[in-house]
Amino acid sequence: MQNFTTEKAKELANNGYYFNIAYYVQRALSLVKPHWKILVAFTTLYLGSMFLLLVNPAIGQIVQMLVSGPISAGYYITIKKIIDDQPISINDLFEGFKNFVPTMLVFMMVNLLTTIGFALYYVPAIFIAIIYLFAMPLVVFGNLTYWRAMESSRIIIMKNFWNALLFGAIILGINIMGLLALGVGVLFTLPLSYAIVLVAYEDIYGFEEETNYSHNDSHNDFSHFR
Repeated sequence: MQNFTTEKAKELANNGYYFNIAYYVQRALSLVKPHWKILVAFTTLYLGSMFLLLVNPAIGQIVQMLVSGPISAGYYITIKKIIDDQPISINDLFEGFKNFVPTMLVFMMVNLLTTIGFALYYVPAIFIAIIYLFAMPLVVFGNLTYWRAMESSRIIIMKNFWNALLFGAIILGINIMGLLALGVGVLFTLPLSYAIVLVAYEDIYGFEEETNYSHNDSHNDFSHFR
């Protein structure tokens, strides 16, 4: 029996969809702005901790690889609570650690493939980063294994790749502007970026009425999209 995400992915693969980029940015801003203090405080804590760990690069890189997936998931879970008009706290941003293994694996796999892409010059890395744009939300909200989430994201993004590329470029541009603002702007633009991606995911995939944040090793098969 296929779950909601599998059925929706099949529909998107068959019928296509539209990236309403201006709407995604505007809605994400409206979601993040009222909660900027919590989001900026957490981002400061996270980035500051990662910076301190780089005093020992070997240990720092290992820790970063282990925690970045759950931290990303925590941003998405927190922003989903904002979408649902639920109160948030800084503890919500650690919720991704409850699904440590699948969120870690999807981050590590995408990061590994992107690194290989950089070794082959920038174009493959950009391509990989774009096609796996929805991989983490699909693990967190779609109840998919990390590999099936990556496959679903790849197949759906390829259906509308050039608009997805523009979408990714705009998110990158927002973060570059954050870095140019003496570097501190990224403390706001980073959570904003997660919000933009999740608003796009909400618009394109949608959420089940009863979202289950726990990982479910379902038996979904995306081979019929190929």
